[in-house]
Amino acid sequence: MKILPELPEVENFRNRIDPIALNKKIKNITIYDDYILKTPKKEFKDILTGKKFEDTIRRGKYLFLRFDSKSLLIHFAMSGSVKYFNDENKEPEYSKIRIQFENGNFLSIISVRKLGRVEIIDDLEKYIEENKLGPDSLKISFKEFKEIMDHKRRSFAKSALMDQKALSGIGNEYSDEILFQAGIYPKTKLSDLDDSNIKNLYEKIKEVLTTSIDVKIEGKKYPNNYLIPHRDLKDKCPKCGTSIEDLTVSSRHGYYCSKCQPK
Repeated sequence: MKILPELPEVENFRNRIDPIALNKKIKNITIYDDYILKTPKKEFKDILTGKKFEDTIRRGKYLFLRFDSKSLLIHFAMSGSVKYFNDENKEPEYSKIRIQFENGNFLSIISVRKLGRVEIIDDLEKYIEENKLGPDSLKISFKEFKEIMDHKRRSFAKSALMDQKALSGIGNEYSDEILFQAGIYPKTKLSDLDDSNIKNLYEKIKEVLTTSIDVKIEGKKYPNNYLIPHRDLKDKCPKCGTSIEDLTVSSRHGYYCSKCQPK
């Protein structure tokens, strides 16, 4: 099962980087393919060489590696990841940018479909504001979440969860899972949900994202009542045994259970 990078995957990438790549001086940078690089190659190398990543910050699906007063931005898009390794012969396939540290280890930024984005930004808060990245789905308060949902009352529930300007970090797979756990049909209008439904939806966002992060980090299986391992028309609902159905919402293809998520 392949899940494209959403908030839990990016949080997992951040957790990989923190203990091994922070506070290590950068010795050299190799750029194999500059398609995903939005900062000029020479400038990129000149700025980063000799620096140390001091901290990592995740905002939704975006990862920022802080150094000095700047940040290295990585957006993984549909097929990106990172890998830290200490043997040059074990460099991963589709490595686009490789950072070598003075201790001899490497960090590769990987992109299979060339849909990612890597660049150096001067002002993190300004970048977030200019690119209209919504509040982080894992950190948002209920008060702020309810205000956003009230503002999007005309939207379908699935569309609202996936709107990165409203709520940052949730994509196709996890929006399906959150709505499944909340018992909400994906094309339900937010205006049809009462306060208790909104509160339940908020709690399921936290629950699903936290569970998914734990699954990725610890290599565990999803709980038996989760939809993600069953997102297939040939499969059955893990809660009631009804056949899984699909639908299209705002051009995105999703899955649901018609019995557990009635219209």
